[in-house]
Amino acid sequence: MSSSQTVTASDSIPGYWKWTALALASAIFFVATGGAFSSLGVLLPSMIAELSLTWTQAGAAFTVLALMTGLSSTLPAVTFKYAGFSTVYFTGGALVAAGFATLGLAQNLVVVLIGAGLVGTGYSQVASVPAVKLLSTIFSKRSSLTIGIFFTCGALGSVAGPQIAQAYVDFTPSWRGYWLMIAGVTFGLCVIAALFMNSRWLRQNPADLDSFEEATPDAEKGDWTLKEAMANPQYIIIVLGVTITLLGALTMNTWQPTHMQNMGVTAAVAANALSAHAIFNALARFCGGAVADRVGAKLLFVSGLAAGVVGMTALSVADTTLLIGLFALGDGYSFGIVTFGSTILLLKYYGPKNNPAILGTLNLITTVAMVGPIVAGSMGERFGGFKEVFAGLAILMLICTIAAALMPTPKRPAEVPDGAPQPA
Repeated sequence: MSSSQTVTASDSIPGYWKWTALALASAIFFVATGGAFSSLGVLLPSMIAELSLTWTQAGAAFTVLALMTGLSSTLPAVTFKYAGFSTVYFTGGALVAAGFATLGLAQNLVVVLIGAGLVGTGYSQVASVPAVKLLSTIFSKRSSLTIGIFFTCGALGSVAGPQIAQAYVDFTPSWRGYWLMIAGVTFGLCVIAALFMNSRWLRQNPADLDSFEEATPDAEKGDWTLKEAMANPQYIIIVLGVTITLLGALTMNTWQPTHMQNMGVTAAVAANALSAHAIFNALARFCGGAVADRVGAKLLFVSGLAAGVVGMTALSVADTTLLIGLFALGDGYSFGIVTFGSTILLLKYYGPKNNPAILGTLNLITTVAMVGPIVAGSMGERFGGFKEVFAGLAILMLICTIAAALMPTPKRPAEVPDGAPQPA
């Protein structure tokens, strides 16, 4: 049978079932992303005022949210291996909903931190890891297309989240009601998804954790081991670039609304800037995938870091329409392209064979960026604002930009013949 006539297990799954599963996974990702990482920064000023929190304490909430998301990122693989997708989406969605509800009922800092931790733990269960495995299992011939749709929905959640949160507060004036509302929506979606995915289609076609291999560029110098990659200066530069970019993103999402309002910008304009930032982030990832093979992943990575310098500098003094626009365009493009470009660079430099370990180690190291919101809150209290915080981030990104621009293509320290034992 020719490759064009090959029949896969997923061909027996009805089309309506596949697209409904995609819609449910995308809807949950949209709501969770819009609520967790986009709405919190908009609602923090109101929460600070009512709960009498300091900026440092409020920053700790975002730090806990991001930290728990990172620490729990390996849980979905274990859960759906032994309990299936239905359990993953129910437990993950229920944790996110419980976290949102806890935030809505919070009366002190401790409860706020508990709520943020629950949201972060649940978020990793309904984000990219289970969705990519689900979609690659049921869409064997359209996995790239459907995974792209899924990620686009998550980006749109980042666009819509600040707008919905700000509109709710302006209309009701109740930040508590917003958290309770989004908790109900999240829980409802996760129950529907859990019931729908507990079907004979997934039971007949269980996910094989090692079956999905996405087409990736071949390594120029062969497959590196994790130990070899970690000892390579280029890997260190890439890790630093991603870490500083993530540090800036977390700090910006937490304190951008507060900073802009301190600069005399209205809350509505600050929310609009955050949504524009998310739009440019999504567009950067989409366009980056289209041009990466033509311009090279390194150029994309360096351009993203350079754009971050412009964006953070503009944000530090953002009190005009031009500066606010430069922030949204520069930093939005930066986060999207650095995230995308670093992934392709790791594949191109070190090969696909050990990429899960190499990329996973990078993600683990970048967890240190989670301290950004709380450190920035402390600095904001000391300086009376966040101008110095964002200017400092711009300087760090400039250093990373120069280092990345100057780094050559790495050369593997020692070629290992095929069949020879690989170093650990």
